[in-house]
Amino acid sequence: MEPVIELISTGDEVLTGLITDTNAGWLSQRLLEQGWQVRRRFTVGDDKADLVELFEQRSHHADVVIVNGGLGPTSDDISAEAMAEAAGVPLVLNEPWLKLMQEKYAGRNRNMPESNIKQAMLPEGAELVDNPVGTACGFAVQYNRALFFFTPGVPSELKKMMDQEILPRLRNRLGQRGQSQVRRYFLFGLSESGLSDRLDPLPWPDGITLGYRANSPTIELKLIIGTDNREAIRTAETQLLEQVGSHVVARNELKFEGLAAQLHDRDLVVFEDASGGRLTDTLHTLTSEFEGHYLAGLPDTADDLAQWLKGSGRATTLAIGAEGPEGIPLALLTPEGCRAQTLKMHFRDPLMRRRLLAFAAFDMLRRQLQGLPVIVDYDILPRSELISLPQ
Repeated sequence: MEPVIELISTGDEVLTGLITDTNAGWLSQRLLEQGWQVRRRFTVGDDKADLVELFEQRSHHADVVIVNGGLGPTSDDISAEAMAEAAGVPLVLNEPWLKLMQEKYAGRNRNMPESNIKQAMLPEGAELVDNPVGTACGFAVQYNRALFFFTPGVPSELKKMMDQEILPRLRNRLGQRGQSQVRRYFLFGLSESGLSDRLDPLPWPDGITLGYRANSPTIELKLIIGTDNREAIRTAETQLLEQVGSHVVARNELKFEGLAAQLHDRDLVVFEDASGGRLTDTLHTLTSEFEGHYLAGLPDTADDLAQWLKGSGRATTLAIGAEGPEGIPLALLTPEGCRAQTLKMHFRDPLMRRRLLAFAAFDMLRRQLQGLPVIVDYDILPRSELISLPQ
């Protein structure tokens, strides 16, 4: 049975939106990379009664709870106090941590403020979790069913403690899992609902589930593996790729570092109209070694855009034309010839339209560089015209 892991973010500034809670997202992703999917996330302010109530409640439902924030030296940092009250134990001074804090301050030629002593006051019986960066130590408490880990809110401290201290403890408690337990695929051209319709009805092996995350212009599809059965893993990945393999643009990370080297000697030229310069921005994340032009009045059909490119006398040219009655044309000219298509755009949001157009054009270039068919059917961008002109 999969362990129930939950996250609690604390602090009025997080609850009210004054601070964006990036820690919870990072924790969820980091745990998922190890093969553990977070079941629930909670956010609570600096109210001790609310914290005590939530700790008590979650202690009966979760196997692991990671609490982030509330370990500082000020009066509103009350996570340790709330945990002690929930568990019905006193706060006690952790002498080794107090000494370590004093040494840290002495190493900076400073006297430790009295308020920092609070950071060494832990619930009786708690296990200290080292913080090699800051003065707020973490700690772990077994309370009812749940093992609680308390972590500071400073991202750099949290990340180091998570990797060096908490993940090793979780592996010992929950079983060793490796990076291969989550396989990530970034897809373009499918809607999240369409992807779900394709994949969810299929019979997936026991211990393997799917996860989806839309992040325009791509969708991240996760194969979450909770089994050591290699045949089951191979079957699941084969089934996935049979369904959506033509739409996979990247794996593990949405990066295209290899394409930059392939573009180095291409003398790439870019023309764009309806995408409003977004294609140039997209390509600049890979390389600056191309010639970009943002022009109004480019052809508005695939045939006209292809003919226009062929007459330009360029070697490798990528273009997005103007919007016409049938849609927006995209064309790629290479020494082998010109391939062009007109895509219909049903999205009204201007930024979304430019993102999708730019990535569709980029995908044509990516496919050509990787030796794949340049044109593929996109569910979210139906094609109204397809042109192929030999050189």
